[in-house]
Amino acid sequence: MATNDLCQLADVKAWLGRTDANSDALLTALITRASRLILSSLQRGTILPRTITEVRDGTGSQSLTLKAWPVISVNGLIVDNQTIPPSPAMTGTSAPASGATPSPGGARQPGWMLEAWDGTPPGRPQTLSLSGYSFGLCCPGARNFQDVQIVYQAGYQVTNESQVIGGGAASVSAPYGAWASDAGVTYASGTPLQAVPGTPAAGQYALGPAAGGYVFNAADNGQTVLISYGFVPADLAQAAIELVSEMYKYSQRVGERSHSLGGNETVAFDTSRMTPLIQSLLQPYRHILPV
Repeated sequence: MATNDLCQLADVKAWLGRTDANSDALLTALITRASRLILSSLQRGTILPRTITEVRDGTGSQSLTLKAWPVISVNGLIVDNQTIPPSPAMTGTSAPASGATPSPGGARQPGWMLEAWDGTPPGRPQTLSLSGYSFGLCCPGARNFQDVQIVYQAGYQVTNESQVIGGGAASVSAPYGAWASDAGVTYASGTPLQAVPGTPAAGQYALGPAAGGYVFNAADNGQTVLISYGFVPADLAQAAIELVSEMYKYSQRVGERSHSLGGNETVAFDTSRMTPLIQSLLQPYRHILPV
């Protein structure tokens, strides 16, 4: 699979009812092309976890909706060359800063707060809010050009999924869609394991031959590990499978709108590649804010 492929060859072949390998090269190429077409339609470069540096104009307000979503974490915020810290827990409550709701009488301490993503797709654009600051520190209430810089992680990711190593291996559950990229493994204590390309030693791991499979050293059998990984939402994968199938079938009847069967029956073809069903599957993932 190419990095941003939205579906797998085996799933496309199963959908088409193909068991031979005669068209594997063509289908593999179509998967990459269809995935790129879908991502372009959604106005997304990728849906997998990545680091984004977003530069915006300050408006003097105390909230800003980030362009990429879902947001996993914020790494840093600078406004008018001033670094804004994350807001600690609110006074009068032990609730965490991100996504917390103040208790009666509680006061948010100065800093930024990220509207939390619940981890389920498709998600929606999230708001970064400030307490004790504004997006445009030098001139509150006025627009300041390119003075806000936010560095954050965004993409579809399962974070810290708990698995127990057995037989030198573990596989992810992938509850919302197929595994697509590795984002690290730690022991339950939080100590990270090192990713290696070959046979892992104790405290190391490697990616297995099957997507979502992880290989460990036998010395780590019985250990609980926390696995983080990017995934492709199942409905996006289905849209890609159907688009690849439409493109493949069309190659066998290029330009043909209908076909007569012995003069007794005529079969008409849908000549649009993006069928209404594919479009409905994609709609919840379309980019909303200008990029």
